[in-house]
Amino acid sequence: MDNYKYFENAKKNGYFTETPCQFCGSNEFCLDGVFFQRSDDLSSICLTCFDKRQISVDIPNYVANKVENNRNDKVTELGFCPPVPWIQNNDWPVCCDDFMVYIGEWEQQEFIEHSTNGDGLALLKELLIDELKDNVESYEALWEDLGYGTAAFAFKCPICGKIKVVCQDY
Repeated sequence: MDNYKYFENAKKNGYFTETPCQFCGSNEFCLDGVFFQRSDDLSSICLTCFDKRQISVDIPNYVANKVENNRNDKVTELGFCPPVPWIQNNDWPVCCDDFMVYIGEWEQQEFIEHSTNGDGLALLKELLIDELKDNVESYEALWEDLGYGTAAFAFKCPICGKIKVVCQDY
């Protein structure tokens, strides 16, 4: 239940629902089907059934096309990792021609803990994916909104160890 190539600590970082699993009826560690971005009516699947590859997350082409070498294998593997609870579109980052590993949603405390000098805001500025940096009007406002109207999804490169953050808001 926690051996996913691109998703760290599913029991901690997964987005769960109280809706019983559509496949076995279990109500333990049921992933919310809305984040699978599928066209069917998936409402819930437990990690046990998900590990049996009963169903996969739909990976959009614009995400799949971010990797070049062994694309099909990497996309298949990503599809069998729990989904990130995206607020907007799936924006799974890539580094070193591979999908990064989701390490959780960070709030101010996680940025402070991961910084070398306790300056979490500076670390947020550094780790934010390049595509979003030009869209930030106020880093201070973004910082204050973390955990409220804005989510910061953190990822780590499985090859070089670099961390990147994707922020999305409601």
